[in-house]
Amino acid sequence: MRSPTQEYNNPKEYPMKYDFKLADFPLNEFEMETSVWTGKSKLFQNGMAVTQSTEKGKPFLISGDDGQLIKAYPKGSFPDFAPVLVINGRKNRVVDKLKTIEYIVGAFPIVLLLIGGVIGGAIGAAATIGNYTVFRLPESTASRYLKVVGISILAFVAYFMVAAIMIFLL
Repeated sequence: MRSPTQEYNNPKEYPMKYDFKLADFPLNEFEMETSVWTGKSKLFQNGMAVTQSTEKGKPFLISGDDGQLIKAYPKGSFPDFAPVLVINGRKNRVVDKLKTIEYIVGAFPIVLLLIGGVIGGAIGAAATIGNYTVFRLPESTASRYLKVVGISILAFVAYFMVAAIMIFLL
């Protein structure tokens, strides 16, 4: 599996793009675009958009080698919201799981929930999701950790700025 890359065509709607393979379809290349904001996904098989059914769970209808359509249900995974496709009851990760240290370092902004209540929690959660996304970028380890530290610091600065503005206004 390869890491996601930034999708520049419409970064607000589908900001992350993941290239991957599925064991059930060894001769096919897949790509999934996901939106952190809406939770929606688009799936491509060998560069062609895969139809998504309107039935419960909204499965993607992947074309098998024999022409048969196989249902692949998109699911989120907690805590980093990386997409998973469930095919015939088996979970297929679209991207590799993060290392334990990456989960811990990436979640540091959640501390804002403890000191900042709902506002701190919202800023901390957004920063945590951003950190987990950065950890999946195809960059050097040092670069990814520096970006994550930067995002975490910015989250704290943003919280204290919002708190200062609220105190000033009240």
